[in-house]
Amino acid sequence: MSIRPTVLKGKRAASTAGFTLIEVIAGMALMMTVIGGVYGIASGALGLGKSMAASRVHEARLMNFVSAWREYLESLPPNTRITVGEKPSRKFGRGSLLIENGSVPFAWSREVRLAPAVEFKVSRSKTDRNSSTLLVRHLRKPERATSPDDYEVIAELPLIEGLREFTWQFYDAEKKKWVTLWEDKGAPPLFMRLRLAFANEPREKAYEYVFWFSGGNAINEAGVPQSPGIPGQTPPPGLPPMGQRIPVPQPGGAR
Repeated sequence: MSIRPTVLKGKRAASTAGFTLIEVIAGMALMMTVIGGVYGIASGALGLGKSMAASRVHEARLMNFVSAWREYLESLPPNTRITVGEKPSRKFGRGSLLIENGSVPFAWSREVRLAPAVEFKVSRSKTDRNSSTLLVRHLRKPERATSPDDYEVIAELPLIEGLREFTWQFYDAEKKKWVTLWEDKGAPPLFMRLRLAFANEPREKAYEYVFWFSGGNAINEAGVPQSPGIPGQTPPPGLPPMGQRIPVPQPGGAR
């Protein structure tokens, strides 16, 4: 006795014969399309997540700097000497902010905390030629100083990197206007206006903040109107509370 396989004929045989080459290729193409779409969505979501995380870190660093800067300026004593000038004799070039006889910010050791002066300076970035870095330098008098403003650097710390712009102005209570230079003054200015922008952000985007100098009250007592609360803390008209951002007008007539 022998068993012979049954031979299927007609439509039934065709339905159990499997897929044709064209059907297999079409199915693989469809699967690749679906997988590619899923991968693109996942990649886009990951990129958006990284961008949002980087933006949050950037905003947090900026807010931490603004908070630390505000606390530092508001704690300076009246005898603090602040200099931003263009004198050729000054060792630390044009535009740097030199603060003497005040407290020392961003200090991490005893030697740094005892520094008699600090300098804030905007320097060209070493890694990106299109951006700058805000540095704080802690200074001390050399053993053989040749002038009252002769200092040497004992420590240096980068505070903000990737800057496209970083400028400051000072409010002169006697002249009742903003000035860019502050030197040979008997007391600190009343307010500082700080403007900064980052290289990786649109050119029209910038940040502006106003800070109050506690030592500037020595000038206020000479006749500058005082407001309730902190004596002498009267910002010029149109300025927001101290340390808060000023809306920067957008170019092209935007309001």
